[in-house]
Amino acid sequence: MQTLFGEFEDKNEKALKIVAKGARTLSKNQQTFNKLTKRIETLESEIIAENEKLSQLLVINGKEITPLQIKVAHLRVKLAEALAETIPINKFTKKQIESIREVIVVQCLHAFNYIEPNPQQESFYDNWADIPYREEIEVQAEETKEMFAKYISNMYGIDVDIDSFDDSPEGFARFQAQMHEQFEQSGHGQHQPNFKKSKKQQAREDALIAEESIKAKNIRSIYIALAKVMHPDTESDESLKAEKEEIMKKVTAAYDQKDLPALLKLEIEWVHKTAEHLEKLTDDKLKIYISALRQQVSELESERDSLHQHPRYAAISDYARFPLRNAMYLINQDKSDLKNIYTNLSDLISSFQGPISKKQILDFINSYPRESDEDDSDNNFNHFKRSFR
Repeated sequence: MQTLFGEFEDKNEKALKIVAKGARTLSKNQQTFNKLTKRIETLESEIIAENEKLSQLLVINGKEITPLQIKVAHLRVKLAEALAETIPINKFTKKQIESIREVIVVQCLHAFNYIEPNPQQESFYDNWADIPYREEIEVQAEETKEMFAKYISNMYGIDVDIDSFDDSPEGFARFQAQMHEQFEQSGHGQHQPNFKKSKKQQAREDALIAEESIKAKNIRSIYIALAKVMHPDTESDESLKAEKEEIMKKVTAAYDQKDLPALLKLEIEWVHKTAEHLEKLTDDKLKIYISALRQQVSELESERDSLHQHPRYAAISDYARFPLRNAMYLINQDKSDLKNIYTNLSDLISSFQGPISKKQILDFINSYPRESDEDDSDNNFNHFKRSFR
């Protein structure tokens, strides 16, 4: 379909493209419009593909990794219990008992990352830990809230009342309401530093304000223009009237939500169908399109980049950023490692429960890396399993 600028092309009814008419070349704004619509199409495809990949990894992780993590977690608690049982039957010094206690606590904490302790396991942990399990959980929750509040304050200039936020649906609703109120009061989350603005900065801000004002006017003008031509009462044909009723619902919803990109898309779709509307596509209108499309690109890029941080995918954070093939390789590797850890833990538990010398116990305890992660500690299991034979 021809326009003042050329032709709109919509082969797949997703991406909009302005095509030069005849020998004419596209203007800079037309080229920018095409780049932005193509970028939006690409980003939407990337988001869909990434969500599908992450969902697939989540299912695979739940089937292949999670059950093994739970089995290993239970064995860690059993190992801790087996270590505790060696204390009454051996003459350990206070320092040696303290070292054993540290390993017991570390094993339990590793386990409780994957299982919720039952009353017996929780009581066992409380007997050895400096801080009871429930208090430890509360402390960690408060620290997490404080870190989150500090992050929000630094990023958006919003003061968050962490006491109003808890894990209940009611607490989360209160937190959302508070965030929304603070967000609105802070000027849409833009933190304003306390320093004098330069003339360039002030001019830039004035331009943004002017652009927002133009955008608001265009939302209303587009809504009015669409309402005039799309209102069902203007149509006598029943089938066309029903079609217009559905379109007007979308137009009204987009206007109520001040959703300029949605209104622009509806307007462009109308341009495709109605020749009488073509003359309204001025270069000024194209600039508004470009402004809205840039905003949409920015939002889609943020959505794509934040997918991996979504709480839903926390369990697969180690694999999320890799291509599916690489992620599958890592999952299979972790599965193999977990199986080895399970076997080693089982053998260690049997060793500690059977005839074992005080020296063997202390060799294991003294070589256990208190401050390292669990992978480092698990590397010692094979060595001690062989030494117990």
